Amino acid sequence: MEPQENTRPAAHDAAETPAVKTYAPALTFYHANSKGTGSAVQFELRPATADREGCWFMSMAAQKSIGQGANAEGGRKNATFAWSEKITAKLNFADLSAMLMVFAGKEKSLGDGKGLYHDSADFSTIISLAEATGDFPGFSLELSKKQKHDGSLSRVRLLLRPPEAFGLARLISGTLPRIAFG
Repeated sequence: MEPQENTRPAAHDAAETPAVKTYAPALTFYHANSKGTGSAVQFELRPATADREGCWFMSMAAQKSIGQGANAEGGRKNATFAWSEKITAKLNFADLSAMLMVFAGKEKSLGDGKGLYHDSADFSTIISLAEATGDFPGFSLELSKKQKHDGSLSRVRLLLRPPEAFGLARLISGTLPRIAFG
């Protein structure tokens, strides 16, 4: 068997090699409905490094279009979500720990019903999580963002079903060491 030639560029040629985009894995829950009023939430883990603390990014988007059932060709059109207009919050160790308290039933809601408040130069964000009280079991998750320059408000809400909340709580709990120490 003949040895194969190495076609990989040498280290000194690395600057000439086009950059490869890397994507962080994400967990997404899609809750589309036939009224077009559904929503989706996506979570991304960013472990701590020597120069920054770890966090999770939580992004929420409203449903943009309604899905269509099978057509004559057997194809299906899924609902779409307005990810270009998403609301994103950075969840640190304390935020994630507070969410775990709600998932575990040790607190009824985040921030005694007021949510977790995050403030930046351009906008304020409130993260709300509470056990759902009503006909549908689960946890109500809401993210709202208010622009400071014009006062406009964006809000997205989603009901995490019990299995989703259970799995999400386990993921959060399992990643706390990576959030704290990398």
